[in-house]
Amino acid sequence: MSRILGLDIGLKRIGVAVSDPFGVTATPLEFILNDEKVFEKINDLIKNYKISKIVIGLPLTLKGEEGEQARYTKEFVENLKNHIPQDIEIIFVDERFTSSLAEKTLLQTKKKNKKEKIDSLSAVFILQTYLDRLSFSNEATNYSY
Repeated sequence: MSRILGLDIGLKRIGVAVSDPFGVTATPLEFILNDEKVFEKINDLIKNYKISKIVIGLPLTLKGEEGEQARYTKEFVENLKNHIPQDIEIIFVDERFTSSLAEKTLLQTKKKNKKEKIDSLSAVFILQTYLDRLSFSNEATNYSY
């Protein structure tokens, strides 16, 4: 079964999460550096986890508009499309508040390297949001009166 990859695109690091084979839960993976090997690393993830779809957080402003970071993310995705198999679907998900939610979650733990873990935890929230929407829409579609 294929899986879904979740990415939180940052200038220095990219948070990474992957779904289980059934598309129910998101699990964090180690972040990857946003450097000259970033597309190679994403391709490795696609191959190793049999990824069929990538969900990427789009950082909209509080007003729901695209700011500088959203434009950077879209530019990154355009470059990414040139480096991954063409059959991989890419979906944007509104990621407002995922970083602050990740920070609050990590503040409640005693883990070290919290800054580095925020990126992948944000990717988990992004991917889980998408998975929950999929599950809800499937349940709504399959529900009969």
